[in-house]
Amino acid sequence: MPAAGKLVVSITPTIGNLSGIKMGTRTVSNEYIVSTVPFFLNPTQTVRIVPQNIAFRTQILGLSYGVTRDFNVVLNAGMAEKSLDTIVFKGASGILPLARNYPTTASLSDFALSGVYRVYQDDINRVQISLGFSFPTGSNTATFNDFILPNRTVQNIRGFYGMQLGTGTFDIMPGVVYAGYLGPWSWGASYRGRFPLGPNPQGYLWGDLHELSGWGGYTWIPGLTTTFRASASLQGPIRGWDPEIRGAAVPSNPLFYGGQRVELFGGATVSGRFVGYENWSLGVEAGLPVYQNLNGPQIMKNWQASMQLKVKI
Repeated sequence: MPAAGKLVVSITPTIGNLSGIKMGTRTVSNEYIVSTVPFFLNPTQTVRIVPQNIAFRTQILGLSYGVTRDFNVVLNAGMAEKSLDTIVFKGASGILPLARNYPTTASLSDFALSGVYRVYQDDINRVQISLGFSFPTGSNTATFNDFILPNRTVQNIRGFYGMQLGTGTFDIMPGVVYAGYLGPWSWGASYRGRFPLGPNPQGYLWGDLHELSGWGGYTWIPGLTTTFRASASLQGPIRGWDPEIRGAAVPSNPLFYGGQRVELFGGATVSGRFVGYENWSLGVEAGLPVYQNLNGPQIMKNWQASMQLKVKI
């Protein structure tokens, strides 16, 4: 936490990839999906559009200001971009591919403002609690242009839920962190939740999100620390639906979102003291899921990597 009257500025780019389809914990083929999974708006027809790959990129600016010794405020804002590769199957049935689409969406991400309070600290341990709010500054009405449909027509359609860059809702985000260190060793655990306060103007809200993390670190020399982190998340399906997201596609079904995921990450933090910039630091982290139980069929996550450049002012 920054000292009273001090500011910490961070820039955090993140990239990641999703590909492959799971129903629960089972990986299924495109042909199985278009032969057996009904289109939720017309159960007599199977889905005809299946995502193959999603690449996502975010760039987040963070500002953390120390109001008092034990309380600081944190602001996060930035940009997000997603690129989709999806396969379209011909007609209302069958397993004959027709075409592929490659739409991209980009906009501001949702703006978040949080307060963090240190409730306890001694020579080894500390406990912090936080309460934040997310504001719907990101777009949730992005459009796919010139999208090929199963009947061979080409239309502009509203992007699927997972390709939108914002939620469209006001969300509350509580959290708690325990951390400690002794000599070169450090460790900690955290919980973060995200709960929409009501549906967006399009008529839906994302499922409640719970995230648990635990980590350990080792400082090899002053200014160089490596870390290992495990993260588990649980999210419910989307509640409600956007009537403009209506194509016979897997990701147009609001029930095919959310689930359970466990991920493992490795990282390192390097102080700028090595190059004469004491107040600067650079962190990197990358990881991948080791367990996914998804509401689906749903495209699954493959990996994620991020970097953070931080300066104390």
